[in-house]
Amino acid sequence: CINQNNISSQDIYVNPLPDINVSVAPNPICVGDNATLIFSTPNGTPPYTVDYLAGGVPAQDNVPAAGLNLVINPSSTTTYELVYVTDAKGCNADLSGENTTLTVNEIPQVSFTSPSETCDGDIIQLNFNFTAGVAPWIVNYSVNGTPTTIPFNNPIDSIAISPATQTVYTINSITDNNNCTNDITQALSITTHPLPEVILSGGGSICNDGSTTDITFTINSGSPPYNLSYSAGLIPNTVANIGSIYTIS
Repeated sequence: CINQNNISSQDIYVNPLPDINVSVAPNPICVGDNATLIFSTPNGTPPYTVDYLAGGVPAQDNVPAAGLNLVINPSSTTTYELVYVTDAKGCNADLSGENTTLTVNEIPQVSFTSPSETCDGDIIQLNFNFTAGVAPWIVNYSVNGTPTTIPFNNPIDSIAISPATQTVYTINSITDNNNCTNDITQALSITTHPLPEVILSGGGSICNDGSTTDITFTINSGSPPYNLSYSAGLIPNTVANIGSIYTIS
């Protein structure tokens, strides 16, 4: 027997499995800076629902045909790992293992110290202690408002200074080898004391009959009280806690 009825055909369309690519730019960044997490869509039917982990924390976003750019600013290095994607046709794909890592570099930190007082002509140390960032550190600082720049390779370092007058040292910024910058303001004021100067007066000629004469030490700089060391002939003498004028007979 022969069936003369026409048998119609049916088309079955097989949708491709969706796929999502993930990347991040710029990379690396510094703490406080922004980066862009980029989802691109090479396969599947948009829009897409993508599940992923941001530093181990589950997240979900809708991704249109043109892709999706998310502004991110994590405070530490973070891995973004794709988990699952579903497209508009209901097709889904397991994307486990596809990931990108954003490196976040710390902001450099420094403290600096020095004696708060010195004497004219003395050499003291301006000490720098770098507690964050990567060497070398470039320090921009000013001396009484005059800017200067100096590199440091060691976490604990110093420079020798000999200020002749009252001097203010101010750190304005530091930049490390990761090109991370910290705009800070730290200031130190160092007081420089003048050296004491003494003028001798008096003396002259006397008779060898028990007569005496006065010798006067006049100190015209420095800060009292003073300690004075002198010799009378070959005999050394020291007096302490004197004022600006001291007289012996």
